[in-house]
Amino acid sequence: MAEARIADGSFVWTQFPFGPPHRPDLPGPVRHIAYVLAQNTRQRPAQLLLAYTSSGPWRGATQSLPLGVIEFSATEAKALRQRPFHIDLRCLAQVPLTSAWFPDLAQPDHGVVAVAGTRLQARIERVFEELVARSRDLIEVRGPR
Repeated sequence: MAEARIADGSFVWTQFPFGPPHRPDLPGPVRHIAYVLAQNTRQRPAQLLLAYTSSGPWRGATQSLPLGVIEFSATEAKALRQRPFHIDLRCLAQVPLTSAWFPDLAQPDHGVVAVAGTRLQARIERVFEELVARSRDLIEVRGPR
């Protein structure tokens, strides 16, 4: 059987790893939609770099969004088959493409909710590149090492 593939730019159901006090190297205990930033298909199984998403508006300490956080309005979210949410590019996970991390991997759609269009992928990539260039130390990467 061929290995499942999930495209860059996909919003997909995962077991995104929780942070402290949970072990960040283990699959999280609940299904969670994450955004696929990139993947390494040279490894077996493939490794995917995921960005954290959360339902609703940013609820940080300040009114303005911090660098690395992108908010999606109801209209933008609906186009991605979701409710309003935000991506936090400061919280990433590098995980293997296995059913432990992707609970719907055996399904025909592999758990993919939607795939961002080219313009949205470029927007997310620009914000991520700016975050890396200006504040690399703010990025937390979870997942098995």
